[in-house]
Amino acid sequence: MKVLFFVNSFSRTGSETLIYEFIQDLNRQGKIEIGIVICDRKGELVDLIDKNIPVFYLNQQFSVLDKLLFHTGTDVIGKQIKQIQDSFKANLWYFNTISQIHLLSYRDQFHVQTIVHVHELLYNFESLQINDFKTMLQKCDHLVACSSLVKDIFAPFFQKPITVINSSIKYSEWKSHRKNKTSKSNKIIKIIGSGTVCYRKGTDLFIEVADILRSPFVEFIWLGKKNNNAFSEIIRLKNEKVKSVSFIETNNLEEYLTYLKQGDIFLSTSREESMGLVIMEAQALGMPVVATDSGGSTLLVHEKDGKIVKELNPEAISIGLKEVMNNLSSYNALDKLKYDYAIELQKLSILLQNPLI
Repeated sequence: MKVLFFVNSFSRTGSETLIYEFIQDLNRQGKIEIGIVICDRKGELVDLIDKNIPVFYLNQQFSVLDKLLFHTGTDVIGKQIKQIQDSFKANLWYFNTISQIHLLSYRDQFHVQTIVHVHELLYNFESLQINDFKTMLQKCDHLVACSSLVKDIFAPFFQKPITVINSSIKYSEWKSHRKNKTSKSNKIIKIIGSGTVCYRKGTDLFIEVADILRSPFVEFIWLGKKNNNAFSEIIRLKNEKVKSVSFIETNNLEEYLTYLKQGDIFLSTSREESMGLVIMEAQALGMPVVATDSGGSTLLVHEKDGKIVKELNPEAISIGLKEVMNNLSSYNALDKLKYDYAIELQKLSILLQNPLI
């Protein structure tokens, strides 16, 4: 079986980090032949891909010449896909996230099977064109859901197979980076948030919570990149005014890990999550987690290892966070995570060899 994985840029987002780990391990198993199509700019994970895996680039940013060719009837994207498919000769196209599902419209030209891996809940579908969604329903042969929550969305109307492959991390690797527990008396408590600065991740709520709980003994840190949009600028201006959060932008895994493991509590203020890899990372590092009721957080966080805040407002989040802060010693690091990466990898390996089951 020869599989072409279509990804966005291969940057350190949750969905792309996960598929990167899967691809590397599948490649080393040697049961399938893998190619990768980068559909956006080159991300930081691209240079880390095993050298025997061919990487193709699909340019969807039209030049002046491309626009002229398009108006004369040339399908510029279709031409590139044909070149990639002719070169690799894939049996299966695997789309990681819904961002590139408009490319499913080309599948019939090449007689390939298709899988779409959905990492998104309903919020992301607002920005998806209805025709692209209809194409997905018609042209996708097998849907992979990153959690049972995603499967529940599609199960009532998607008439083809659905497999849940739970988002997961390599627990033992993350656990090895745990810091030793120290007494919290006369020590600054570090509250960590993580993710791309955006409305869905609730970065605005994180700032408000930090402002409410302002103290010389508490430090709030957000790890994640800022997009070049107005929301990120609003966040910058807001934080410039209140000065309650330290924003750290890093694409380097070791640097990210260095900052993350310094945390005493992980705070997830997301409005919606299909699962939550950063929550798993924090749990593997031994941190209690305080999380909003975003969907995926309820699959991961329980009373023994943190707290779910039902009300989506900064006051309620602050109360829940303060409760955990005041009882830090009562939270023990997890011995294992709910979802086992090795099991999920095995499920994916079996599926890729038999995609129509």
